[in-house]
Amino acid sequence: MFRKRNLYIQVFPDHFMGRVVGEDRRARRDCHALDNSRGDPDFSRIREALTHLVNELAPGFSLRKPTALMHFIPEHYQPTQHQLEMFKRTAERSGISFCWMSKWETANTDKELSNVFRAL
Repeated sequence: MFRKRNLYIQVFPDHFMGRVVGEDRRARRDCHALDNSRGDPDFSRIREALTHLVNELAPGFSLRKPTALMHFIPEHYQPTQHQLEMFKRTAERSGISFCWMSKWETANTDKELSNVFRAL
């Protein structure tokens, strides 16, 4: 009830992959609105997919919304600065209390993510 979950969400051109840091809970949500080759993606459809993903990873009632790190792996998805700001706003409107954006080259381990969330 009082536990805040930390989510790690990877963004790909056609789907989101999410997991709860430190747990085995994982989820995937297809979202073809992510394709940024045509300009800005459709953020209303992205919000819907993120809301379903967050509800699946952090189900039930809690007084604290989860925090998240959205990871845009450069070889798969390269957003503009404007798109990063829109993704942050969209994530925070879909049930995440605060969302950090990342463009690190490789995926992160639970230990690295735990250190990031603890430092922030």
